Amino acid sequence: MSVEKAPLHLLIVDDCELTCQLLTALLTGEGYRVTVAHDGMGGLTAARNQPPDLAIVDLHLPDLSGIELAGFLYPEIPFLALTIDQSPEAIQACIEKGALSYLVKPLEAEDFLRQVRVALERGREQRNLRRALQNNQTISKALGVLMGYFYLSEGQAFKSLTTYASARNERAFQVAERILEAIAQMKGVKSVSYRVRSESQSRRDPMREAIAFLDNFRI
Repeated sequence: MSVEKAPLHLLIVDDCELTCQLLTALLTGEGYRVTVAHDGMGGLTAARNQPPDLAIVDLHLPDLSGIELAGFLYPEIPFLALTIDQSPEAIQACIEKGALSYLVKPLEAEDFLRQVRVALERGREQRNLRRALQNNQTISKALGVLMGYFYLSEGQAFKSLTTYASARNERAFQVAERILEAIAQMKGVKSVSYRVRSESQSRRDPMREAIAFLDNFRI
């Protein structure tokens, strides 16, 4: 006997009642379960009470901005940005916060539903990747360092590490190794990968360099 899968859960955060009604009708018509919030704090509360598979967030909310809300949601909850603002600055801000796509009002129904399907698939892939990386012992230790050093949640630490690695086209594992080496240097512990430095290199301050490197992960 097969077990019926629960419908995917989507959260809409938009202060426009008509937009919420239209999107809810479209999404429930496709079999999704939908929760609606009309401001940032309402969206944050809804996401914490029942984490959705995907959030659809308007950038212009009456309390928190959509960008601020996205910062609380991502990377645990993938999101689509929804707005009338097509400025390069707004688009860049969304990308930096991890938006899977950027939807401009007014929306065309078929395109909107297609973007939702793509975002749900990408969100699933990101969750699987995050679990795989966090199960890696070196990466797990590095996340623990960032969590303790900057008082971050696990999600924030993961976001900080992977964002740094992606921006520099490095592997997350390599960045994790450097984080562990930096914290070892700061604690005065000789790193296993330590190599004898040349005379010119010895004039550098390893402690200061370690602190400067770790500061890249501050949120």
